[in-house]
Amino acid sequence: MTSQPTLTDIRKTVYMLPVWQLLMGVFIGMFFYLLVGKLAGIAGFFGATISFAGSIVFAFVVFGFGKQTNENMMRKMFRSEAFKILTVAIMFYFAFAKLGLPFLPVIVGFMATLIIFFVALLTVFR
Repeated sequence: MTSQPTLTDIRKTVYMLPVWQLLMGVFIGMFFYLLVGKLAGIAGFFGATISFAGSIVFAFVVFGFGKQTNENMMRKMFRSEAFKILTVAIMFYFAFAKLGLPFLPVIVGFMATLIIFFVALLTVFR
């Protein structure tokens, strides 16, 4: 039986996750730029930044400032998940309705960073 991760391990993973997502966004953006063109590269990077923004909002709301108690942590997690969903929805609206970015690169960038999110969860909570 493996031991439970400490709060420090979880905090480190939660703050490193957006960094890895942003790096994946740069890779996806370069991939689409070389494969299709400039607009697709921007769209792929923007799709990755949607997930990045959601993760960074989650990290700052949960582990931001203040004392960490079990009751307080649970409340912060629910609140941060709501803010994360709101951030993702607003950024998708902005990507498609306002910027008119192509659908496929945005979704591929977003999904690639979600894979990083799930891999991080599997490595910390094994």
